[in-house]
Amino acid sequence: MLSGEGESAAEAARLADLAAMRLLDQPGDAERYLRQAISCGSGTLTDEHLARLSSQLVMVMSGQRGRETELAEAAQQAAARWAGISEPDTVHLGLVAARALHRAGRHSEAVAAFAAPLAAHTTPYPPLEMALVFGQYGRSLKLLGRYRAAAQQFLDGARLIATDPAHRELCAELTWSAASALDSCDADDQARDTYLRAARLWEELGQISKRARCVRSAAWLEFWSDPAQPGGPAAMRELLTELEYLERTAPSAVVRIELANTRRQLADMQES
Repeated sequence: MLSGEGESAAEAARLADLAAMRLLDQPGDAERYLRQAISCGSGTLTDEHLARLSSQLVMVMSGQRGRETELAEAAQQAAARWAGISEPDTVHLGLVAARALHRAGRHSEAVAAFAAPLAAHTTPYPPLEMALVFGQYGRSLKLLGRYRAAAQQFLDGARLIATDPAHRELCAELTWSAASALDSCDADDQARDTYLRAARLWEELGQISKRARCVRSAAWLEFWSDPAQPGGPAAMRELLTELEYLERTAPSAVVRIELANTRRQLADMQES
């Protein structure tokens, strides 16, 4: 190594040490030192050393609100540095970038950023965290009008946590989101089945209102497939019976509201 390169490497190491001492209590200073270390060490430090410094920079920035776009850029640069060195780090940092773009409302860029790390078919996080990732990806896709692709992401996320009772509520939310996305792309049979699946999950959680809304959505899809059904769709009639029973045995404001909504919508169907 030439003397100038040696001096640059030494200065980069010094700056990295200064950053390490400030990571927890002075993130602004740590970020500044890390950026200087990366700049100073480019061309002199090893690729892996630069990648580690870039990861530290992302870690410092990730705790600061309102900097999602900057965080995404830093994470993408760090992912590029880890490429060919460590696939798990490349995937993790690619997802950090995608999630930051999602939070920033830059959904077209987020969708592109999610695609590459998820295509690696690795699971860098536990099932709950991966379910949240799929949910964010699905929401970005849905906001872009890519409903069928969004539904697949929601379903993949729900599937990861389907057997864990501790995450039943998130599973229900993801399943409901999948049903709504399928409803939006005219996949009526799949949407109806998925609404009913979400309704069963909400029933397990004792969520009367959310269960009723899912059942009514499924009933409307059933109705439009066969408007001539006597008395309206079976799902709607069964829901009405359940809510009337609850009104007699365990009355509440929620039950009264959902019972009124169900009666009104069933009447709309019967008048159509």
